Amino acid sequence: MVREATIKDVPSVLRMEYEPEVDILTIHLQDPETPLSHSSEEDHRLILNYAEDGSLSSIEIMDASRRYPAGQLAAHSVDEFIDLRTASKLVAIAPVTLRAQAEKGRLWAIRLGGQWVTTRERLKQYVDSRARLGKSKEK
Repeated sequence: MVREATIKDVPSVLRMEYEPEVDILTIHLQDPETPLSHSSEEDHRLILNYAEDGSLSSIEIMDASRRYPAGQLAAHSVDEFIDLRTASKLVAIAPVTLRAQAEKGRLWAIRLGGQWVTTRERLKQYVDSRARLGKSKEK
């Protein structure tokens, strides 16, 4: 038996979050704090999460950057994007050096609106990796 959806059945909390560290886009159909009962993997890149009442709570899309433009994902990022000029001030590394590292794939960054941007978390990871390399060279 098929029943008609009523207005109260339509999700009132539709929210998207992109986590660049793991490249996952999550579409929340219910409050993100809703307790989950189980998940199912529809294919190896799509996970459906269900609330305790059996309703669909959220959808997780793996490898989101392969499916959606960076600009769209950036709008839903849970980590703030910063341009490389701002990043350079935070870590005292020249913007041109950060851009070169981004182009070589050593610093995670993407181009948005014609400029390179990264996240504070990715910048921290890059700086930490440089510190580890420096310590290993001293030994």
